[in-house]
Amino acid sequence: MSRPTAEEKRRTSGLKFECTECGKCCTRRGKYAHVYVTDEDIRAIAAQRKLSVRAFRRRFTFTDEFGWTQIRFEEHFCPFLDTTTNRCTVYEARPVQCRTFPFWDEMVDEHGWTENARALCEGLGRGPVRSREEVETAMREMREAD
Repeated sequence: MSRPTAEEKRRTSGLKFECTECGKCCTRRGKYAHVYVTDEDIRAIAAQRKLSVRAFRRRFTFTDEFGWTQIRFEEHFCPFLDTTTNRCTVYEARPVQCRTFPFWDEMVDEHGWTENARALCEGLGRGPVRSREEVETAMREMREAD
């Protein structure tokens, strides 16, 4: 019988992650200030904020040069980040991109968390092990929204 690959071990054991509420994932990093939103995300956040979809789009989003809808960062952070607590003010309705973070394909390789991921998020490698199923479900949800 062959030995399991690193990828198979990672997938079997899951990944450790615990949000530290540092807010770095909600903050502009150089030119990177992207929170992509789906129509479903927009409807959910607009409803939570008691805004029409049209009013929400006008106030909080823009369409980039590739046709993707994004949350507009007027400051150096997401407009839904409460900077006094580092908590999301639309947490229950947060976009797929936020809901699935940090379980994105580009953040995980055959060894686990990538170096870039570790530089971005101090909660990687901490806290409980997220099961293989939880990790794969989040990654699939992000891929489908992408």
